[in-house]
Order: sequence, then C-alpha cells, then structure tokens
Amino acid sequence: MNIRTTLSSSAAALRARGTRLPAKGRRPAMYLTTAAAGALLVGVVTSSGPPAQADAAQPESVSVAEQLGVSAQSPQKLQGDVVGSLEQLAASRAERDAEQATAKAAQDAAVQAELDRIAAEQAAAKAAAEEAARVEAARAAEAAAAAARPGQGTDVAVAPAGSYKEYAMSKVGSAAEFSCLESLWGKESGWNPNAQNPSSTAYGIAQFLNSTWAGTGIAKTSDGYRQIDAGLIYIEKAYGSPCGAWAKSQASGWY
Repeated sequence: MNIRTTLSSSAAALRARGTRLPAKGRRPAMYLTTAAAGALLVGVVTSSGPPAQADAAQPESVSVAEQLGVSAQSPQKLQGDVVGSLEQLAASRAERDAEQATAKAAQDAAVQAELDRIAAEQAAAKAAAEEAARVEAARAAEAAAAAARPGQGTDVAVAPAGSYKEYAMSKVGSAAEFSCLESLWGKESGWNPNAQNPSSTAYGIAQFLNSTWAGTGIAKTSDGYRQIDAGLIYIEKAYGSPCGAWAKSQASGWY
C-alpha cells in the first residue's frame, strides 16, 4: 500500500465530512497528527506481510566442514587416522636411524682395520730392524771372540813378506803336520793370498768359499796371515789336523 495514497484518502474523507483543515497557525499540530497516522499505517503494512518472506530471509546454517568440503567423520575415526600417521612416521624415523647406525659402524670398522694394518706393518718393521741389529751384534761379538783367541787376534805379529810358511809352522808346532799343510795349501793356491778360483768363490791361501769363511769367525780378507788363521781353525774343526785334511784332499780332490 502507498503511504501518500493513504494520506490523501484520509484528507479527502475529512473534507467530505465538513471538517475544515486547520488554519495556518495550527499546521504544526496537524503535521504531528498526520505523521502519527502515517506511522501507524506503515506499521500495519509492514506487519501484515506474508510470513514466508521473513522465513526466506533467514540464512541456512552450514557447518565448517561442509564449507571446507570435508566430509564429517566420527572422533574415533579421526583419532585412529592420527595415531596411524604417527606410527608410520615413528617407524620411518627408526628405520632411517638404523640405516645410519649401520653405515657408521661399517665406516668405523673400515677405519679401525686400516689402523690395525698400519700398526702391524710398523710392528713387523720394528721387529725386523731389531732382529737385524741382534744378528749384527752377534756377528760382531763372535768376530771379537775369535780375534781374542791365541794366535788369531789382531795382535798377531806380522811376518815379513814371503814368510807365510814360517808363520804357519809356528802355529802348527809340528814338522810332520806342517809338511801335510804345506802340501795341502801348495796344491790349493801355491800359498798365494790373492789366488781366486775363476769358477767359484774360492779365495786366498786356503781357497775358502764364502760360506766357509762364515764358519771360522773371521771375515773374508786379503791378509795372508788372517787367511792362515782361518784355515787352521777350519781344519781343526773339520779334520782334527792338517794331515787329516791332506788325506781327504788326496782321496777326493778337495777338503
């Protein structure tokens, strides 16, 4: 309903009844009465609208889950999903930790094996050096002991050149034994301290091989007097006397 139309109708009705509109001085009161009547009509018109329109104006209630597009789930199912995810995460972390621990253990084992190998090599080298030093010391001690024996030391009187036989005679002390010795070494070298066998390591008056020198305790030398000392030591150990050595040489060609 139009408010202006309603007001115009009301004024026309008053004039029809012979009611005169208020004078100019009474217009405020008339305006107040007209405004009140208009307000009453507006209230009637507003309240008389159909209820369906008021109901239609109310918004429908929509859940947050539906607004986010997530289907509603029970609390028990949500809790189960969370627990399952946490269990999978824990298992994955435990597996990763185990792999890292295994890799570290393998690396530590490899490092320790290398350290052990180096230590073993160092220990072996040290042991070899100590053994070499021990052997050398034993050889030096043996040479010193041999040199200290009577007639074999460095204090042996040096005979004039050409007197090797005289020196040997003084060592043997027996004309018969010296005769055998003279024949033996005369055959081997002609009593030449520099004699060298061209087909072997035999050298000197006694024609000793390198291996034979080692058994006498005297190092291989070009000194004829030391060669005689070494020769007499060998003959005494192997045959007991120069005549025993000469008999062996006559029988086999060597002694």
